[in-house]
Amino acid sequence: MKRISKTELVRLRNEVEISALLRYLDIPWKKSEGYFRYLCPLCSDFHTATNPRTNLARCFRCGKNFNPIDLVMLLCGKPFLEAVHYLHEIEKEISALPIHQKARERDHRLA
Repeated sequence: MKRISKTELVRLRNEVEISALLRYLDIPWKKSEGYFRYLCPLCSDFHTATNPRTNLARCFRCGKNFNPIDLVMLLCGKPFLEAVHYLHEIEKEISALPIHQKARERDHRLA
């Protein structure tokens, strides 16, 4: 595996939209009170939100913040470098679709 520059790590962490990644990885989600909420992979609670400004997902129950790299490591069981390479590979798939299409195609909303 090739080395990843700090610039590339920062770019992946900040530019791979967190809510789109959660949908891409088939994490159950819903819109509630105007917020994108997802099922926390650690505590299985929906007391969560994503912040588009910081590109972080947060679980308020267990207090964990996730960035895109963290999510791939946790949900795909990959070590750091493999997670970064995987995220780099799927980034084009995620960004190729408009946001409303992503939601429609990967809609795992819980009513």
